[in-house]
Amino acid sequence: MDSTTKRIAINYGLIVSAVAVGYTLVAYIINEAWLSSQVGGIVMLFAMLLIPYFGVREFKKANDGYATFREAFSAYVLPLILSAVVGLAFNWLMHNVIDSELATRMGERVYERFAEMPEDQRKGVMTFMGAANDAELKAESIKMTTEQVTILGMLKSSGVGIIMYALVGLIVAAITKKNRPEFQ
Repeated sequence: MDSTTKRIAINYGLIVSAVAVGYTLVAYIINEAWLSSQVGGIVMLFAMLLIPYFGVREFKKANDGYATFREAFSAYVLPLILSAVVGLAFNWLMHNVIDSELATRMGERVYERFAEMPEDQRKGVMTFMGAANDAELKAESIKMTTEQVTILGMLKSSGVGIIMYALVGLIVAAITKKNRPEFQ
């Protein structure tokens, strides 16, 4: 890997990390409900997928408008891998050192969203989660969110995220690649 790719991967990885950590901190300080918000999750996903695209553009600009498929893919995915590592460390600190009860509160908010659903949808969720009544649904919601913040849970979600980002990276690389002409 050349120095341009490394520099871009580190710069954009730190930008993506700063956005994700910044959102988490702002949400935690202002309104914890934003941490389990669907809108917040969608906005963050969009930002996480868009920011590395600008890294690909910067790479191409630094290389006279050219980037092979491999270079474009690397310029897109490497920042996201760096961000996943930073996010893993930050989330572990957030949920295990700073506020060990945060996941439980988030699980209670998830349950509250389930409780607001129409009866037939809530029954479907209960069946899916293996809960026979509302008390079991609440316990299962809390269990689900607390398991997500264990080291194993965070590693699993990071791995799934990296796979998803790699799939998007393949599409971005296919669209943005531009090989140098063989004869100039």
